[in-house]
Amino acid sequence: MKEIEKDIRAGKRLVQKLLLTGISSVALVSLQAQAVDISLQSLIAAQKDTAVVSVLQDMDDIEMGGRDFIQETYQIPGYSLYDQYWDTEHICSRHLAIPFGGNPLRIILVQSNNNPFFYPCIGNNTVVAAYGMTKGGQFHTGVDLAVKEGSPVKCCFDGVVRMARFYGDYGRVVVVRHYNGLETVYANLGKIMVKPGQILQAGDIIGASGKSSKTGAEQLHFETRFMNECFNPAMFIDFDYMELIDNTLILNEVDLAVEKEDEGKQELGYQPEKPSNGNNEGQSQQSQAEGQAEYHIVKAGETMYRISVQHHIPLTKLLQMNNMKETDVIDVGQKIRIK
Repeated sequence: MKEIEKDIRAGKRLVQKLLLTGISSVALVSLQAQAVDISLQSLIAAQKDTAVVSVLQDMDDIEMGGRDFIQETYQIPGYSLYDQYWDTEHICSRHLAIPFGGNPLRIILVQSNNNPFFYPCIGNNTVVAAYGMTKGGQFHTGVDLAVKEGSPVKCCFDGVVRMARFYGDYGRVVVVRHYNGLETVYANLGKIMVKPGQILQAGDIIGASGKSSKTGAEQLHFETRFMNECFNPAMFIDFDYMELIDNTLILNEVDLAVEKEDEGKQELGYQPEKPSNGNNEGQSQQSQAEGQAEYHIVKAGETMYRISVQHHIPLTKLLQMNNMKETDVIDVGQKIRIK
């Protein structure tokens, strides 16, 4: 009943918005009924999908026949906007010049020819961890939603899967790039049911929810990003009503300025490991032996971008010190010079 009441309130909010446009009362009644009806259908569909997810296998066992995949670069969303950047291995491995030009960006979320917005986990709207700084001084780059393990996780907007793999603290994660340049990130998944390059419509199931690798809690970690920089998804999603606040997202530089304000921020609450006194001593001896050079030993899931943030070094400088390119792959145990 609570879900139905929320859907009715959502319909009323739509009616109030449309009243401002001068639509007739007869049309408003129809639209109100349609809004509630669609919401109820989505809830019923979500319940049915739960049973489907429980029998599907992980992505390596899924038959991909009949599914659409991009064939040419022109099919990649925002390919030119992202400076032809399409990385299927990392969530973010380099910074891009965001075209603010001193003015805010206005991003249309759903075009008239696109499918409507879908909440990533219908029926679950409890935010257990918000976006921003935590009490422990870490930066949380998304929101965590309480969701029963094995529940279907759905794509929010039409788009193309950019990344689908196990990735460090994120666990199983799927990144979808949408046609307006936004990217949505779905982490802590129990199962992945899509592959990179797969074309999706809003509402398509991308996987099943799982447990956090850190806390063991049943939850979905959800992020929104634009040109590799995260921003607060609550800017355009009402997590109480599970709907869009508005169809236009306005982004200012300050909304994406986490790197400028806190260069030590770590993805998904990642905290740099503090070596013991013995490690410090060993590092000091190594530095003296190698002409004051210092090195970072690559751990599982780390990228050059993460290492640059952790040690407060611009990514370009870090790459130069190690005679590397942005496209180079690093291995666990590899030594990366940081000084």
